[in-house]
Amino acid sequence: MIIGVTKINYYGFLLVLSIIISATYIYNSIKKEGFNDKYYLSLFLILYFSSILIFGLLFNMITHNLSLLDAGFSSYGGLIGVIISALIFDKKFSLNNLLLQYSIISLPLTYGISKMGCFLAGCCYGIPYNGVLSVTYTNGLNIPLFPIQIVESIVFVIIYIILYRYKTNKNIIYYTVIISALMKYLLDFLRYDHLNKIITVNQIFSIFLILCTIIFFIRKYKHISK
Repeated sequence: MIIGVTKINYYGFLLVLSIIISATYIYNSIKKEGFNDKYYLSLFLILYFSSILIFGLLFNMITHNLSLLDAGFSSYGGLIGVIISALIFDKKFSLNNLLLQYSIISLPLTYGISKMGCFLAGCCYGIPYNGVLSVTYTNGLNIPLFPIQIVESIVFVIIYIILYRYKTNKNIIYYTVIISALMKYLLDFLRYDHLNKIITVNQIFSIFLILCTIIFFIRKYKHISK
């Protein structure tokens, strides 16, 4: 498969579309839980949307020492923004982490859709690969590459579909974060950025996130047992 230069900003379009889809899911889910204040829900969604973009950009700038114009959006930066936004509103309105729960559940879907934008834009590409479904970006490295973005899209949409069935489980936040971070850690081995590196920034943060989630999970059940 050969992808050349295009004037259409697929990356920006699909990134925004993925956030809108997730925001719609959160909005409808929280209304079903009985929170019908449209003003504050709309305010949250504005903060949710802007936090993903701002923290996603800042995370990439800091971890890769990039300028504002050169930096793209990091999924982990977006995750930080989502958590901060959800926790602020959950605490203010005593929602018992409902916004956090539905925000976290939607993240694999957000990530899965946005990765198709990466595929079409030619960023976050895979390792050199000359097999089935290899892709060549004529305006990039111009060599056959593994279509890691498509694989990530498929994997994370599947994660969303599976975990969505258990959205009411009291531990769904922990399950979603651990599974998503683990898959991101493993799939990062197939990204070009991993070449000649023992471990990448994404993998370090994946491990950190998994460990923190496990610690919170253990502390939760210790507190319940007391």
